[in-house]
Amino acid sequence: MDGVLGFNPVRIDKGVEGCIVVGSDGQTVKINQEGGINGTVMYPFPGVSSCGVINSNSWIGSWVDRNLRKAYMGSFPLEEDWGSTSLESENPDNEGSIQSISKSATWTRELQSEPVAMCSVEENIVFACLGSGIYMIDRNASEIWRSPYPRWRELEDLVGLDSIVSIVRREDEIYVFSSSGGYSAISIVTGHEINNGILPNLPEKIHDVRFDQDSGWIIMLNGKKLAILDDLISKPIVFKVPGPVMDAFPHERGWMWTGWRHDGHLSEGELNIFQRSELGISLLGHKVLTNSGTWSSFYGDGQKFL
Repeated sequence: MDGVLGFNPVRIDKGVEGCIVVGSDGQTVKINQEGGINGTVMYPFPGVSSCGVINSNSWIGSWVDRNLRKAYMGSFPLEEDWGSTSLESENPDNEGSIQSISKSATWTRELQSEPVAMCSVEENIVFACLGSGIYMIDRNASEIWRSPYPRWRELEDLVGLDSIVSIVRREDEIYVFSSSGGYSAISIVTGHEINNGILPNLPEKIHDVRFDQDSGWIIMLNGKKLAILDDLISKPIVFKVPGPVMDAFPHERGWMWTGWRHDGHLSEGELNIFQRSELGISLLGHKVLTNSGTWSSFYGDGQKFL
């Protein structure tokens, strides 16, 4: 792993063709699967990208202009350097937000509401816009289908507080998860909702979800807990951790993860937690990208929590 990024990362958008590290002030930089930096730091949007995916040799990212309450999405080719946008709009009335996006974008679109989660499905992209719906588009941004925003009768009192936080592909379906534990299974082919339910007995709000055929489901929660499920109707097994889990990866029919001042590993019911001095933001192989923009080995500082 190479050196220091020079900015504070918030996530890595990972793909087969390469990865994009996204920074807290709108920075992006391309890295390879070993974490080596490819090129320079770029600013495709005037601010931090709210979510993004790697798809068909492109990075598709979103940005929200909170002053104007407008949201945008753009596609940027991985094999090219992107011209950076101006960090301040040239329009004093802030009427030209879309003009502030890097001219290197293959396409840009203004959206009805804020994108809150994305998922790559072959050469297509599925994304959720807050309160408006779930959409599938192709690599050229042509709409394939749209599905109504999921609703859960049990969560009606939380509509103003609940939001979709994760989209996960499983075989020929995508699963959409809300922060309050709602999930919706949607057909990849038609966009029709197949199933809808509530994850039982979760002690905290959800902030992300992962699935693996051998390892099952890991539910990353906002506080000092995480949950493991074999299927979405079973009772979750809840584990206590030092703080929120930021990224997780299937390993040995279990999970390895990094998060708030710790790394963790769970296999065959055995939980191991290792201290780290910084926050683990994302995993790439057995290396951890920290909140300071440096790489470190998994297992943190090597000292186990009791």
